[in-house]
Amino acid sequence: MRMLKILAVVALLLITILVFHNGPKQRAPGYNPATEVKVEGVVQEVQQYWCPISGDEGTHLVLKTDVGVLEVHVAPVRFLLGNGVNLNKGDQVAVVGSMVIYGDHDAMIARKISRGDQTFAFRQPDGRPLWVERWPTYAR
Repeated sequence: MRMLKILAVVALLLITILVFHNGPKQRAPGYNPATEVKVEGVVQEVQQYWCPISGDEGTHLVLKTDVGVLEVHVAPVRFLLGNGVNLNKGDQVAVVGSMVIYGDHDAMIARKISRGDQTFAFRQPDGRPLWVERWPTYAR
């Protein structure tokens, strides 16, 4: 009887490990000013989905450039909406950002995007996001 209980516990433990083990998780890349470049292209698609880079529901562009298609991680949807930024399919844009590899393909984390005479900033030059609220520190 005791052996049966031990086998049941071991089996439950193995099943739990198999169910919840999805392999190693890819860590979201961060902004690196050393890999910053400027690319120009036409927005092929605007996508909004949860993004591990911003840690929020993010806006992403599929950008067609002279050298191919590039995924651009822009900023959280709430940040764009709150600042009246609206990017659309067909927009001709120039993007300054950090080149990264994410999901086994080249991608870019946008710092700023220019469209015509408009420029939208999403990050500081060092890569810190503009949507992160900084609470003042008070001496006590």
